[in-house]
Amino acid sequence: MLCQLCGAANPDSLETCRSCGRKLLVVSGIIDPDADSDDDLFEAQEQLDEHLLERITALEEATRKIGAAVASIGERLGQLEHNLAIAHAGVENISNLLDEEGIASRTEIVDGWERSANRELVASDLARRLRLREARILSRARHDGRANEAFARALAALEPALVDRDLDALNSILADLGEMAPDNDELWSLIGEAAFSTGEAEIAEAAFERVIELRGPHFETLVHLGNAAAELGHWERARRALEDARSLVPESFLPDFALGGIELRRGNHRRAIRHLEASNAREEVAQAYYLLGRGRLELSETGRAISALERAVELDPAFEEAIDLLGTAYLRRGWTRLALDAFRRLERLDPQRLRYREAVRLLADRPIRHLPRGAARLLERAEGELSGGHAEAALELYEAAGREAPGEPALTATAALLASTMGRTRRAVALARRALDGTTAPAPVAAAATTALLESLRAAGRPRAARRVADAIYRDGADDFSRGIAAYELALVESELGGDLGRARAFAREALERTPRELRGFPLAALAAIAFRRGRPGEAHGYLERAAAFGGALGGTGLAAAPVVAGGDRTTDGPLPGAAPTGIDHELLSHVRRLSSLARALERD
Repeated sequence: MLCQLCGAANPDSLETCRSCGRKLLVVSGIIDPDADSDDDLFEAQEQLDEHLLERITALEEATRKIGAAVASIGERLGQLEHNLAIAHAGVENISNLLDEEGIASRTEIVDGWERSANRELVASDLARRLRLREARILSRARHDGRANEAFARALAALEPALVDRDLDALNSILADLGEMAPDNDELWSLIGEAAFSTGEAEIAEAAFERVIELRGPHFETLVHLGNAAAELGHWERARRALEDARSLVPESFLPDFALGGIELRRGNHRRAIRHLEASNAREEVAQAYYLLGRGRLELSETGRAISALERAVELDPAFEEAIDLLGTAYLRRGWTRLALDAFRRLERLDPQRLRYREAVRLLADRPIRHLPRGAARLLERAEGELSGGHAEAALELYEAAGREAPGEPALTATAALLASTMGRTRRAVALARRALDGTTAPAPVAAAATTALLESLRAAGRPRAARRVADAIYRDGADDFSRGIAAYELALVESELGGDLGRARAFAREALERTPRELRGFPLAALAAIAFRRGRPGEAHGYLERAAAFGGALGGTGLAAAPVVAGGDRTTDGPLPGAAPTGIDHELLSHVRRLSSLARALERD
């Protein structure tokens, strides 16, 4: 028996070649007893050698081609890297020039770039979906007798709208097509996906329900329908759709993943954990492990939460939310060093986020200064009252805690912010001045007191006094954060008093550079208000869209509301209909409370 690899002859009783050790291939056939066995063996050896030579030659040729292709790809990647480096240098130079000339700050350029990139990605994804469905949509329309000239023209207009990244025009065209072909399930599927991608959950839910009516149960449509219904809080509809999807394709992780997220949002943590574990058993996804960690942490299963979150970070090392929650879980176990490592990692990922920066400062500042026992009790009671909606009682307790611990300006600054949000102007001003008087407070504390002071003066109808104080802080402020708050207030006051709008815009742009990422929506909204007053509605609308993306800064995106949503004159404009009545003092109060909670957790460590 000949070895197919090396050609050596072997006895029939062997299973592996005695020469090379490879497993022998047995080829059955009819033996001719009259044939010369030696001649047959020699001929078979020659044929095998020729065959092996041909195969080796073919493999060498294939290897040569693969090597050439890899070399070509390497050259192209090198050229692409070179082109990207040149493009980056050009963009960097343009950014510096625009910043120096006062046209646009670096932060504005980066934020605008990210928004454009997101729109480009959405448009590219929808263009791909359109290409996959276009022929089927047209074929179905022809079958239904709907493929008239107007339908074909509207269908042809979809791609230019996607090329121009005009998602509003895209949704409008799809709505027209839906009216022209109400029974085209492929078209309704595209309408639903486009609406869901652009945040139109109501349209998406209706479109996917229409697809189910026309097509019957369909896995992807049911998953989309479940997610769209969940966005609208239609929990039972979402649950039914996702359970139907799971019964159709039981091996997919998506239905259980989505159901886990829904149950977590509803506070049903045990159910959420069951779904998320089932999802991870089918396919491991970083987001599913993150949600699983959240559920475990809510149930005080800290060790198991840490295991899930560590796996999420292992799968996606840049997953900020998972690293953040992992740091919190480490703190709950008292593992301060691991928590510090997690928050330092977050600070490297996003150095402009206040929460990460201050968490690192608090964790690295050892030993922790403990509050006096009386102040700690008062602070705990104040937090409880505020969480229960009893702001007046909370304010009294925060003030009392500040008096118990006069060396802790954070307590007085928190009371000042709370008084500002309640409209207690005189009290807020007095508390803010006390917090700023003769102390070297950390940046967030000084910024909190500055915010309470300036917001209260403006709300009391004293913009000129606010301008004097803000100007002094802007010139002499000890940290960038406080100077950024002062610049923001100067922009608002200058705009409200009908002063130099160019100067107001410069202040707002500087505030955008100096304030942490969590508060950027407010300078952006101020820029929108200033652009509106300068008669530039298009520019104002762009700033409003960017401000809305940060959340908290404004409750609506109506262009006419720009002077209101910028945190402007509370006494004359009144609240925006449908908008949350929040200002920068409300937003900063929530951040100061979170940092206070972290500090107390460290005290207990």
